[in-house]
Amino acid sequence: MIVRSKNRINKCLQETGLYSRREADSLIAGGKVWVNKSRCILGQIMNIGDELEIKSGSESINKELKYVAYHKPRGEITGIKDNDELKNLHPIGRLDKESEGLLIYTNDPTLTEELLNPKNKIEKEYRVQTREKMTPRVEKIMLSGMYTQEATYAPAKKVKIEDGEHYVNVTLIEGKKHEIRRMLNALNLTIVSLKRMRIHKLRLSNMKLGAFKIIKKEDII
Repeated sequence: MIVRSKNRINKCLQETGLYSRREADSLIAGGKVWVNKSRCILGQIMNIGDELEIKSGSESINKELKYVAYHKPRGEITGIKDNDELKNLHPIGRLDKESEGLLIYTNDPTLTEELLNPKNKIEKEYRVQTREKMTPRVEKIMLSGMYTQEATYAPAKKVKIEDGEHYVNVTLIEGKKHEIRRMLNALNLTIVSLKRMRIHKLRLSNMKLGAFKIIKKEDII
């Protein structure tokens, strides 16, 4: 797995959702944790981009790997949810407070890395409603890539305007923070609603708002 924040090694392992900090320290002390092909030590500081590997013979240490699909409502902060179905699980990516739609929760760090690594070009599909009507120019620009005040955005995989030119379906493969909002705002469009419909193979389909669904890894990848 690739380290995504600068922190102590035991904290990085704890954030995967697979290990407590005590379990992480035990793995490190036992010489089972390697960073950038070298055995790490207790208290070692990880840097963004470091490659972390567990050589324990069983990465989950007999813990059951779980996968849960969740239909996040608008107004809810990702990760702030007191529910038994999500206990000891972490969300893969985020949806901002004003957005709704599909989230995946898991304790599988391998899946998390696979879905979040931009090199894998994992598709995420959204349906957006705007106050203003959209023109074919919107499709053309989003399919070509954009530069805004915040960042440079790679071309969208698919863009389709429909339903009276107030709705657009967008498929992205990059996954930068607030990507769709910033792209459409730069085109002087006001977002009324934003909903994530799909992550790779997994679709929101007819899941009710606020509902959970136990799934398999094969449903996603």
